[in-house]
Amino acid sequence: MSKFNKIVIFIFALIGICLSAHLCKIYYDANFNPYALASFCSVSDFVDCDGVAKTTYSQFLGIPLCLWGLFFYLFVMLMLFADKLAKFKLFKFMEVFKNPQSYIFCLGLLAFCISACLAGILLFEIHKICVLCIATYLVDLALAIIAKDLSKSPVFEIKQSVSDFIDAIKIKKYLIAFISVVVVFAGVLTYTTVSNVLTPQVKAMKVKFSGDKKYQTDGNIMGNPDAKITVHEYFDYNCASCFMLGISLERVMDELDGVRIIQHNMPLDSECNPLLKSGGHQGSCRMARYALAAKKQGHFREVHEIFFDKTPATEEEILQLLKQDRTIDIKQLQEDANSDEIKSELKQEIEEAINKEIEATPTIIINMEKITGNLPYYDMKEKLMKLGATEKKND
Repeated sequence: MSKFNKIVIFIFALIGICLSAHLCKIYYDANFNPYALASFCSVSDFVDCDGVAKTTYSQFLGIPLCLWGLFFYLFVMLMLFADKLAKFKLFKFMEVFKNPQSYIFCLGLLAFCISACLAGILLFEIHKICVLCIATYLVDLALAIIAKDLSKSPVFEIKQSVSDFIDAIKIKKYLIAFISVVVVFAGVLTYTTVSNVLTPQVKAMKVKFSGDKKYQTDGNIMGNPDAKITVHEYFDYNCASCFMLGISLERVMDELDGVRIIQHNMPLDSECNPLLKSGGHQGSCRMARYALAAKKQGHFREVHEIFFDKTPATEEEILQLLKQDRTIDIKQLQEDANSDEIKSELKQEIEEAINKEIEATPTIIINMEKITGNLPYYDMKEKLMKLGATEKKND
């Protein structure tokens, strides 16, 4: 590999690391930080890095794609200095990489092919664009092009990389090391896939809001309206943590008696929320209006659950989703959602939340105690039982 190629590959790999690191920050804010504001690359319903990060497509086997990207670019860095690192005892194993340029080309080509598939998902499935993601796709392509040895065919380089790997694991100590790494890595992937510790949006999607409920519902009220313990929930349909909290509340209502939950819209969207001067969770106000309009027809619960499950970005997407429920009068729903009456009702909800000094979602108020953030299920259950809630008896 020429010195010039090494320098250019180093620069692109460094750019890839920086992009992936920033994508990891966006991913964390979107899925774990209820106080985070919209990122700089979330400027519309279509160009929305935050929205992409909240989808289940932003991970693979329980690990965020941004972390997979970091692994790849760091490996490219290792390949660039494989010959020098192999001279140190700690990195002696690097001697097995006899043709690092071929490895970079093959992995860069594979990464770009995967990137092309992800780009298709962005456009045709999610209907959103993540500009930083697209930048990493271009970096992957650049790495493959720069690392390509013009004197060899792509097929030859792929065969050469496979041959090098097979030769490496023929050495007993490296075979044992490789098997050990595979076992540990498989264990990590099994844990992340099963636990979803890094992917709360996947865990949330696995839990169905709908189904047989062990409690009564009436519009935005869950449970017995005369229950002694009242939980007021303030949510935003574009808030991943709100989705997670909603699942916890569903479990609480399934397992405890003596509790009622009243749900309130608090969209963090500058379109209708005076606390935000610009930006925010764009589209949240629109979904809140449609949920209130659905409440007039007695379909708040169904629409509420659909919005958290699908988070439609436009009015057209909302209508397409809700048309599937033939019991909803779509024409009347659209008319109501855009009426002064519903806009006024939403405005009043937001003003009441602001008067209670609620500035972030999710926020809950349990018998006058305000808690901001995603209160873990077991903590919430314990708190409610201390206030007098009781376990439901199994039938």
